[in-house]
Amino acid sequence: MNQDTADRLGELTPNLLKFLELHPDEQKWLYPLLGKAERRAIDILQTLQNRFLTYGEIASEVGIHANTVQSILYALTANGLTTYNSKTRRYSTPNGGRNRLLKKIGDSDK
Repeated sequence: MNQDTADRLGELTPNLLKFLELHPDEQKWLYPLLGKAERRAIDILQTLQNRFLTYGEIASEVGIHANTVQSILYALTANGLTTYNSKTRRYSTPNGGRNRLLKKIGDSDK
C-alpha cells in the first residue's frame, strides 16, 4: 500500500467507524461503492471483533496477504482505531463486542 492510500485510510477512520455502526441492510448496499482499501479495512475490523489475531491469522480469514493486513492496521492504528497487545503480538478492536461498540483509543473509558 502506498503512502497516499495509508493517509486516506487514516483520514477515513471516523467514517469507517460510522459505516460499522450502520444497520446491516445499509452496509450491504454501500459496501460495493467503497474503494478496495476501504473494503479491506472494514473486512479486517469485522474479523477482529472480540478476539486478538496475528497478521497471518487475519490475512487467512480475510483472504489477503499478511503484509497488506500489516499496512492497513498501521494506517488505522495511527488514528487510534485498533489496539495492539505487545505481549501476545496480536491485534484486536478496542473493547471487543459488537461493531457499534468500537471506540478510538484515547476515549475516556478505554
